[in-house]
Amino acid sequence: MTVKIPLTPEEETKLQAQAKVEGVSVDALLRRAVLQIIAAPETGGGQLSVEQWEKEFEEWLDGLPPLPTLSDEAISRENIYTREDEWR
Repeated sequence: MTVKIPLTPEEETKLQAQAKVEGVSVDALLRRAVLQIIAAPETGGGQLSVEQWEKEFEEWLDGLPPLPTLSDEAISRENIYTREDEWR
């Protein structure tokens, strides 16, 4: 299969420079990139943008079971520190 991809002169120069840095041909560099894309899992596979990460994190948080609400007594100083603190 042959695919034509229109690139600007700047994009073409960057692509050639990257291939040279890696010591491969432009074709080999592009083939590797395409294989990574088609081998990636359907869930995205690559790095997430900040917005995508925040959205997925919020969805994950929403899926957690609710935590019990602590009373004022439960978080009072007397109930946080135990008798073990008195032994010192």
